[in-house]
Amino acid sequence: MSTTSQTAGRTRNKPARVSACAAFAGVVYASGSVMGGWLTVTYSAAILSLLIVCALVAIVSGHIGRRRAKKHGVEGRWLSLAAIVVGWLCILYAVVVNLLVMGLIAGLAVLFG
Repeated sequence: MSTTSQTAGRTRNKPARVSACAAFAGVVYASGSVMGGWLTVTYSAAILSLLIVCALVAIVSGHIGRRRAKKHGVEGRWLSLAAIVVGWLCILYAVVVNLLVMGLIAGLAVLFG
């Protein structure tokens, strides 16, 4: 194996790329553009659980990618940081949407119950 292929293998930061892809998938799920409208698709349990899973993957792999970039001196440190921030924002979004819909349901139950 030549030194250029060894160097190319060491400069890759796969956790940084995984975190960026997971963060992008979380944003796609949060936007509701997977199947249609905002409230009907976004609040479905499957979409919210996929959003939270993508956010957790982005956060965990982002921390791994930042540590690997710092320790080995490879690229992807800022990409990992961006994915961590987007992951936390996706979790915040999921919590807020969940609280809004539950509050709407509780308010309608009090109003018509």
